[in-house]
Amino acid sequence: MTCEICEIIKSKTNVLFEDEKVVVALAPKPSTIGHILVMPKDHIPILEQVPDFTVSELFIKANKVSIGLFESLKIEGTNIIVQNGTGAGQSYPHCVVQVIPRVTNDGMNLLWKPKQLSEEEMATVELKVKDETKFIGEFEKEKPKPKEVEETPKVSKEEEYLIKHLKKRLP
Repeated sequence: MTCEICEIIKSKTNVLFEDEKVVVALAPKPSTIGHILVMPKDHIPILEQVPDFTVSELFIKANKVSIGLFESLKIEGTNIIVQNGTGAGQSYPHCVVQVIPRVTNDGMNLLWKPKQLSEEEMATVELKVKDETKFIGEFEKEKPKPKEVEETPKVSKEEEYLIKHLKKRLP
């Protein structure tokens, strides 16, 4: 099975921007005019598997895209959404940050009715989640790439002597 997002990345279909880690493209099946996808170049199914340094780049690009949409399409707002996992409506097997331009009465309904939890339910949820989120302040840094070192040219004895001699004469 081929990944539709990987195909967009590979074919550069409607790509607006790309760098080493991230590709920004018009959505092939937009929910509104100007709907844009921001995605990691690497095939990574869900957000939890994306390295922190790439997640930060995804959201920096999504923010810039949102600014561009406000300016170019004169919209009133954007929804920046990650449908993470099939239970959240994820339709691509590739992590995608969707930037959806919005105007009043555009027909999209992303509202939900808030649930009212008891103090006991809130305490239970807090205990269950707290231990698993203790690493929130940590940040996964990108490992530096090895530097390519140019081989220093061999210097003859005569050249070595001349260099030493010149250095003595310089202030």
